[in-house]
Amino acid sequence: MNKSIFLICFALLAGTQLNAQSWLEKVGNKVKESTVEKVEQRIENKAGEVVDKLLDKTEKGLKKKGEEKENDETITSEDTETNIENEEKNQPVSKPKSDVSYAKYDFVAGNEVIFEDDLKDEQKGEFPSKWDLVEGNAEIAEINGEKVLAIVGFSYITPLFKDKTAKYLPDEFTLEFDFFIDDKEGENAVEFENTDGENIASSLFWKDNTRFLFNWKSSGNEKTSEETFTNSPGWRHYALSFNKRAIKVYVDEKRVANIPNITEKPAKVKFFARGSEDNSAFHIRNIRIAKGAVPLYDKLLTDGKIITHGITFDVGKATIKPQSMGTINEIFSILQKYPDLRFSVEGHTDNTGNASGNQTLSEARAKAVCDKLQQMGIATTRLTAKGHGMSKPMDSNETAEGRAKNRRVEFVKIK
Repeated sequence: MNKSIFLICFALLAGTQLNAQSWLEKVGNKVKESTVEKVEQRIENKAGEVVDKLLDKTEKGLKKKGEEKENDETITSEDTETNIENEEKNQPVSKPKSDVSYAKYDFVAGNEVIFEDDLKDEQKGEFPSKWDLVEGNAEIAEINGEKVLAIVGFSYITPLFKDKTAKYLPDEFTLEFDFFIDDKEGENAVEFENTDGENIASSLFWKDNTRFLFNWKSSGNEKTSEETFTNSPGWRHYALSFNKRAIKVYVDEKRVANIPNITEKPAKVKFFARGSEDNSAFHIRNIRIAKGAVPLYDKLLTDGKIITHGITFDVGKATIKPQSMGTINEIFSILQKYPDLRFSVEGHTDNTGNASGNQTLSEARAKAVCDKLQQMGIATTRLTAKGHGMSKPMDSNETAEGRAKNRRVEFVKIK
């Protein structure tokens, strides 16, 4: 009996020792696994800290170079400035360049719009109502659902001014438009004539290469200036300013012509296209001619504010277009030169859409301009943002020119 009890106890003790040993092994394995996990976690944390420091350093470096990301605050209400929203997400075009490349851009649009064609009221396939045909053919077409003006084959057209008594271009003016680059061949031009109808200057460029030519007459001699421009597929922006006898031309952010002296003042402008055998067209949009330009600071002294039409935005949004940087750079220079100057930056819209949506949009656009100037180094205490929506029109909203005048940014001096 005692022997049997002894054997049973021994067996139980042995089993307990075996279970304890197994338990200890399991605990040891868990401890090992936990230790490995902690080591790995600490390594990952340290690596993450290193990466964060490197990213912070890189970000500071980029900001120091002025390569800050463009303000992309948007207003997407259907009732904002226009009912046509063209996001261009699926278009085979290049993305807009960062305004960093426009840092030295000095084109400033004229301060009185005398011709504007947004093609808003035109019908596809019809001849554009605000133009006169000199030769050939032109019609309203579409690119990715957006209305554009197509000058087809060998053709000339010229704008019809709202003021029927204005036969000629003013003594000082600016011309802007967007033109589309595709895979078709073709020669395109903007030509200027004197009052006798003689060609005195022309911009010529080809869609199938990067050559840009500007021809003009000076002291009876014909001269040519040649430069290159970016001709990758997509929309490019053309801007020209004429001041007394000097002409400057820009394609996107690049100045492609700088002519200090031409013999005669341009009186008329014509758009020309010569397509290849398939009648490829010269597609343009957002055409604007403005009178000017009185130096911005002079306007401030006489009026107590600066009214600008050269700061433009994506349709229905508060995203500043890169070509606005000429005007913004000029405002920045004024603020730098006069450190005690403070501005109320005030946004205005036309009457397309409803009052509430336009009010919100104008406020967002004014803030976007303030943000841009502050990114450039202007103290926040020197700028305030205000929106007026469609409540303070400068002109009638019944015409494209009137709507263009009403869409503006004003810099009102704070006393």
